[in-house]
Amino acid sequence: MTMAVGFLIGCVFGAILFMGGATSYRRILGTLLLKDMHIIKLMCTAIGVGTLGIYLLDLGGVANLSIKPAYIGGVALGGVIFGIGWAISGYCPGTCVVGASEGKLDAIFTVVGGLVGALVFSFAYPALEEAILKPLDFGKISLATELGVSGIWIAIPMSAALIALSFFVLKDRYE
Repeated sequence: MTMAVGFLIGCVFGAILFMGGATSYRRILGTLLLKDMHIIKLMCTAIGVGTLGIYLLDLGGVANLSIKPAYIGGVALGGVIFGIGWAISGYCPGTCVVGASEGKLDAIFTVVGGLVGALVFSFAYPALEEAILKPLDFGKISLATELGVSGIWIAIPMSAALIALSFFVLKDRYE
């Protein structure tokens, strides 16, 4: 049952990405040039709603929010790899799957490249763990734990700010 619910949520997420234009080359290029804010607005809205939603589900006992260790070296390395991959392919991990389901050949190659990259990473992980992950492991920290408050008190203003940013601040710039 859990897998079926996850699959359905993934399908809805993919449909929203598709309808939001997140697989459109023109939209992606406009986003990277900071001229078309449509995808950024979509992402800010999704993060705002998702953040508040997951904390409310956790408070209600429906979800189990678990903070993962902050491996700063791993996050930095992953961010660099993510950025290079997005710049080269024009897709992030979610949008390449949606694009591949549309039959876009470049997206299919991006999915295959991502899977090959994951395989290479799994073999390189033991060496990376010692060299990059462990030296910069800050443990299970969060802004809420550092401030000594419940996470919902961070999620509410953060979600409100992201949603306000989406609807009232970000504007498309065409020159």
